[in-house]
Amino acid sequence: RIGVRVHAVAPTDEPWCVAWLSHFLGQHAPGLRDIRAAARAMHHVPVAHGAAVQAMRSLGQKNIGLVVNLERSMPADESAAAARAAQLYDEIYNRWFLGGIRLRQYPQLALAGLEPHLPKGWEQGFETMSAEIDWIGINYYTRKLIAPGNTGLFGDVTGAEGPLPKSEMGWEIFSSGLSHFLDLVWNDYADGLPLYVTENGMASADRVRRGTVHDPERTAFIRDHLARVQESISAGADVRGYFVWSLLDNFEWSLGYGKRFGIVHVDFETLKRTPKSSYYAFQQALKQ
Repeated sequence: RIGVRVHAVAPTDEPWCVAWLSHFLGQHAPGLRDIRAAARAMHHVPVAHGAAVQAMRSLGQKNIGLVVNLERSMPADESAAAARAAQLYDEIYNRWFLGGIRLRQYPQLALAGLEPHLPKGWEQGFETMSAEIDWIGINYYTRKLIAPGNTGLFGDVTGAEGPLPKSEMGWEIFSSGLSHFLDLVWNDYADGLPLYVTENGMASADRVRRGTVHDPERTAFIRDHLARVQESISAGADVRGYFVWSLLDNFEWSLGYGKRFGIVHVDFETLKRTPKSSYYAFQQALKQ
């Protein structure tokens, strides 16, 4: 019904959150901590993406893409165990959906642990999930230093405290991770498809003081990440756009109204909107 009014569409946003975060880590609905459910969600979500792409194309929808959230995974120390844990985290978080949808194969370390829980004939899903798309979107916010978990169970890793400045979410600010992923996706998965940074931003404890909101950390965050986008473009990646998350302070999943990502402050009692200093900096950069 609204397809003719939509410039671009992706069937699923952040498949890792839909599948792993929600069925293995239990942090979003349905709140499960079940390896079988997680494995099947990791497979059925990209199959559902492909089925939705096919359905939309049959209805005449144009400009359909894939949006994945990516998080830089690095070992917490120099041990072999940390290196392996970081590789597994990278494969589950960053390479599983891109590999299945774009290459028709899942990464081997992750597959070794998840395959026993996948449905019979799961390989047939690659035909559906690899439906033709027009662009790839990347949501990027942070890196994580990874070490093995305490249980020894597959998929159990832990994040170590990093030394870099952090956002209000407790996420390290690591701008070079964005250029890392733009280059990686362009070289390994895009096969010529244009890229977009579909989400990038930070939460901070913003307050209105004398009618203004001063958020220089967010301005620096956007500036530094845009510089990384420019680096990737200079290196050959076809990056067509960059979207700040978010225009407005909003309802952030299970975190509710507690974390403010917007470049416009929203008073959730009165709904008054106050552009932050980052808004004006971004506006001036666009004008230039």
